[in-house]
Amino acid sequence: MTAFFTAHPALAIAAVIALGASAQWLAWRLRLPAILPLLTAGFVAGPVLGWLRPGLVFGDPLLFPAVSLAVGLVLFEGGLTLRFSELGETRRVVLALVTVGAAVTWLGSAAVAYVVGALPGPLALLFGSLVIVTGPTVIGPLLRIVRPSARVANVLKWEGIVIDVVGAMVAVLVFETLLLGRAEVETGQTVLLVARFLLVGAAIGVLAGGTLAWMLKRRALPDYLVNVVTLAALFAAFSLSNLITDESGLLAAVVMGVLLANAGLPNLEALLSFKEDLSVLFVSMLFIVLSANLELSTLLAELTWRGLVLVLVLVLVLRPAGVFLSALGSPLSWREKLFLSGIAPRGIVAAAVSSIFAAKLAGAGFERASALPALVFLMIVGTVLIASLSARPLGVRLGVADPDPQGVLILGAHPLARAVARALLDAEVPVLVADTNWAHVTAARVEGLPAFYGSLLSDRSDDELRLSGIGRLLALTSNDEANALTALKYAREFGSANVYQLAPGRSLHERGRLGGESRGRVLSADDVTFRRLQALFDAGASIKRTELTEQFGLDAYRERYGSGCVPLFVQEGKRLEVLAEGDPPPEPGSALLALVLEPRPDVGADNDATA
Repeated sequence: MTAFFTAHPALAIAAVIALGASAQWLAWRLRLPAILPLLTAGFVAGPVLGWLRPGLVFGDPLLFPAVSLAVGLVLFEGGLTLRFSELGETRRVVLALVTVGAAVTWLGSAAVAYVVGALPGPLALLFGSLVIVTGPTVIGPLLRIVRPSARVANVLKWEGIVIDVVGAMVAVLVFETLLLGRAEVETGQTVLLVARFLLVGAAIGVLAGGTLAWMLKRRALPDYLVNVVTLAALFAAFSLSNLITDESGLLAAVVMGVLLANAGLPNLEALLSFKEDLSVLFVSMLFIVLSANLELSTLLAELTWRGLVLVLVLVLVLRPAGVFLSALGSPLSWREKLFLSGIAPRGIVAAAVSSIFAAKLAGAGFERASALPALVFLMIVGTVLIASLSARPLGVRLGVADPDPQGVLILGAHPLARAVARALLDAEVPVLVADTNWAHVTAARVEGLPAFYGSLLSDRSDDELRLSGIGRLLALTSNDEANALTALKYAREFGSANVYQLAPGRSLHERGRLGGESRGRVLSADDVTFRRLQALFDAGASIKRTELTEQFGLDAYRERYGSGCVPLFVQEGKRLEVLAEGDPPPEPGSALLALVLEPRPDVGADNDATA
């Protein structure tokens, strides 16, 4: 099979893409980080069965530059999601994690690799630098599954992107020192290498990102060329930076992405959508190719107690030490610090850089250089497995992840949806509105409502939405299909019992296009459509909060307000319930939130208060 793919490289590329897509689908079905099935598929196709040997099929002169460009794209896409406004009070913690925490991981891992892993001193230092980086391609899926507090999620997201650059810089420093043949790193050479890396990467990233932002703000490019020109600019900046200083293109890619993310671009949405699709494709291909390129004998030689000790020391000793040192004097609680200590999976940058460096070092005659990729892949699998299995129970146990989040994600930011969101916020219920209409999103933010601009059906929303405290979806748009599709998507996130939508229009319902199995639960027991809610709202209805009693229960409430009310929520203490078809009536002592047109002045006038 290897000979067949070597003779037909186009089929090898098709096979890699098919394997990657299949692994991504399996990860989605099993709710696992995609890295696990991707690595498994690559291991089976390459070292185990010997069907796919990328080094033989494509050749190192083509393979590793392509890998490098793909990593640059992944980091650029990650940089596009970093907003300075998200850092807030955690800015100092992130800075400490990528400096102090990185130093603890580097030197500690190097020492353990030297003592336990039997690596020569210089290679042990290189190994330590390679495992500094956490994996943004793994952190994102974990955050979606665990949904920790916003403060913790922002720390992990920023660390996962920035630490890649720091780890690459340290790895380049050690790598260049090895090639120079020096047993000890001279201070002057160290400063020169670091300065070149920082200056070249930052300067080219700022120049490319600034120029592109200027062009996009002035709409100097037609819409159909924005994505193509951006991709060309990224690859040009990345390659030029690497040409001047090895691996500084990683810094240039991140700087370019962060600059564009914070430049207030009018068409950033389309750019993000395009880059996230490419990123999924490239990440899938990278993991398949890099794991398939490993040697089975080398891999088995490292799968010993030594490798297990390396993983355990990194996860149980070095990561907690780095986090607690970095968070000294920070506003993070000990529970948040402990949770951060358990989340540090390694990802694609460590895998790619280790493979590139190992090939160059082996060619320069370094013994044991071929063991580096195997050890790094072992660290990747071990840390991802541990984080995947422990993150959610650890977060729930520590109170960092909410096992029963009460917040509501509202699809729609039109005036009616904003009124519902304000009433929920007044009831101390976390809320987030989302819309593809920029004017509606802007109005929501002006009113102080947390708002997301974009489609909840896009892959970008999976990476950018911060759903800490959010456990329900409420689809309130006039588009029945959009409501139903969004409810189906978030049924996997929140559970089918916690996704709600307005009743489909009668014509759709009668034709059976949106049956119960293909939509969310219908909001309220009154089969409420968007048209009816909007009519009440246009007539002056508002969201009112009413305390129900034995004397004034739901029946009395309905008798008082008649068809001019639509009950929406019931709140008992801090617990919120969305009223849906088939739900039992609320008990006395709870508070009812409803859309009410006008109260009748003769019944129970002192029972209600406008929210």
